[in-house]
Amino acid sequence: MAVTRPCWETTRTYLCQSVVGGGNDCSALEAQAGCSLAREVCLDDPPSADGSCAVSERVYSCPIPGTSKEPAQYICGGDVYCVNGDCEAVEREASDEFKDAVVALNALGQANAEFDEAALTLFRGTRESCSHKVFGLSNCCSGKGVPLLTPWLCSSAEKLLDEKDDAGLCHKVGTYCSSSFLGICVTKKDVYCCFQSRISRILQEQGRPQIGKPWGKPKTETCEGFTIFEFQQLDLSVMDFSEVYADFMEAAKLPDEAAALVQIQQKIADYYAAHKP
Repeated sequence: MAVTRPCWETTRTYLCQSVVGGGNDCSALEAQAGCSLAREVCLDDPPSADGSCAVSERVYSCPIPGTSKEPAQYICGGDVYCVNGDCEAVEREASDEFKDAVVALNALGQANAEFDEAALTLFRGTRESCSHKVFGLSNCCSGKGVPLLTPWLCSSAEKLLDEKDDAGLCHKVGTYCSSSFLGICVTKKDVYCCFQSRISRILQEQGRPQIGKPWGKPKTETCEGFTIFEFQQLDLSVMDFSEVYADFMEAAKLPDEAAALVQIQQKIADYYAAHKP
């Protein structure tokens, strides 16, 4: 019986080449503190077809002996922020903090103006109402921004309420039946709480939920203000005053940045022109 093996003997052949100059002479730069590899260039001519490289040149970036490292340089201007030559664009987001601060300060001033010394309350409103027939065309309750359909049938107080509501001074509490016939409601009344300013209305609308002070039923709501203790518990920072931003930003409008820069440069030029030797 023949006994065989896949291979009885293996031969390995090596091709050895000697490198003139002694291989890698970059060890001194690699070991030097502060040196970093900047680039590597292949010196083969012609270059190898398979992309390999027999001889390459490495270029290192090293500090000059006897000098100290310069401190980091910062360049900040416009919407670009640079550190040591690396620059990034700055994304700017609009902030409402200044507007909120201005409105909140005005709200505190308004609190002083609307303090009721008799009842010791702040931002008290006045109860006002308008009526509309369930059956018929008579309607003295138009709603904010909607003109009265039958102004000739409305009282002067109802017309004034419509104007206040359009100006954003009133909060609608609700509606109740003011008169009925044989158990059927024939006239309804819309009840509003109207305030001296839009800020007062906003403080009432957003402040009541914070302290758990609901509006009363339309038929009995008296539009009472906040007690001093209740007002101290309000967090003005979480209230939305965007409705009245425009009113205060016009009064506290900041100068245009570009226009201010041009004025400054012109004043400097005028100064040197007037003080030439």
